[in-house]
Amino acid sequence: MRYIIITLLLTIYSLEARCNIPNDIRPLLENSSLNSLKKHSDIRRNFNALKNLCVNVVSFKEGKYRWRMLLVTNPKQQKGAFYFLPHDDENSAFDSAVYATLKYGGGFLAVMANNKRYFNGQDPNRNFGDTKRTAKICRQQHYPAPKYSQIVFDIIDTYRGRGFPYMALHNNKNGHSGNGGSGGVSILTSSRVVKSYPAHKNITKKDRGLRDEDSLVYIAGFSKTPNRAKLQSLLNEGLNTRYEIINKSYNDCSLSNYVVLNKNSTNYYNIESQHRDSKTQKIMIDKIMGLIK
Repeated sequence: MRYIIITLLLTIYSLEARCNIPNDIRPLLENSSLNSLKKHSDIRRNFNALKNLCVNVVSFKEGKYRWRMLLVTNPKQQKGAFYFLPHDDENSAFDSAVYATLKYGGGFLAVMANNKRYFNGQDPNRNFGDTKRTAKICRQQHYPAPKYSQIVFDIIDTYRGRGFPYMALHNNKNGHSGNGGSGGVSILTSSRVVKSYPAHKNITKKDRGLRDEDSLVYIAGFSKTPNRAKLQSLLNEGLNTRYEIINKSYNDCSLSNYVVLNKNSTNYYNIESQHRDSKTQKIMIDKIMGLIK
């Protein structure tokens, strides 16, 4: 028994020693353990897998909001593909993020909102606006959030490997309602600012889950049409692709808009699948990682 306890303590110490937290992020961390987080359903579902990863809670206050986010990284390779998960009601996205972190390294940052889409009434994916002017343009942002934007992207840029894109994971409801958000995302619809490019003819029977209208990848940029080579590579992999045309005059304060407008980058992927279809989302992650490498 004594040998088992000593071995367990050495294992825990070894994991903590490899979970190197940069000095600028360390002051943001709560004093919490994996066991203390088991009240959260995402943690309970993935508890055994998370034992092998570095798990911390990021906490900070801005205005009326006390934000809490789960920071998870792979101690064997902390830099790599890094995902932002803004919505706490998208459980399959969380499960897929754990899968990706274990398999490829890197990690993810997930907003903790008690299993709700909004954090005290604010959509976390509509809160990337730094100024009063930006918040006025963004109808779904209640207050300017320079601290939120800076901290989230400081963490992303800390763990995002060199050359890796900015990445997000989402789930959405079955079919399209036209309302945006979790209900209106479909490869069967297009709009003035979002163009859809189905990949059905390139989807094999093996990956038939990719035929679902809710399985798609978002890319973004300033031009009216996407980069032809980038689009074709995604379609060749059987990945339905939606291209978001970014313009500061109709900025919606989402992650994609901030990446293009403020980070001056079009190196961005948002991987979407239907709620409870983590199997397909994991296939999509594998395909995107194949293209990145």
